[in-house]
Amino acid sequence: MHGTIKRPPKARRNRSAVTSRRRLFADRIPADSPRGRRFTDLVRVYTEDLGGDDRISEATRNHIRHIALLQCVLEDCEADYVKTGSTSQRGRLEYQRLSNTQSRLMKNIGLLSSTPGQRDDDEDDLDPLTYAERGGSRRSHRERLGD
Repeated sequence: MHGTIKRPPKARRNRSAVTSRRRLFADRIPADSPRGRRFTDLVRVYTEDLGGDDRISEATRNHIRHIALLQCVLEDCEADYVKTGSTSQRGRLEYQRLSNTQSRLMKNIGLLSSTPGQRDDDEDDLDPLTYAERGGSRRSHRERLGD
């Protein structure tokens, strides 16, 4: 064609091992320790809970890693408490902050529902008219009274 410049095809860029999910970290860190295996298991389980590697974004994958780290740290705190039977006020505050942060991250990506026993993505067959007739409640008047 006249006036068209043919450009050579772009060279395919190699992706990092972390991006292509061949490794969990940029550095080669052996995950043979009990904590390493636990961390890897948590990342895998949380990823599966959200639909698998192909269905989550890189940002969600990053959140999952943070959640898994917090879970491992919290489990270490719990194990220390079980061993010693005591905690300091500072330790309890750190535990509380970590667990609150973990819960908030889990809610942000859909791993934790704000309604116990029901996930946020569960189908809700209640139509808006019925919801309004019930006074803005998902339960009927009888259900709220315990009948």
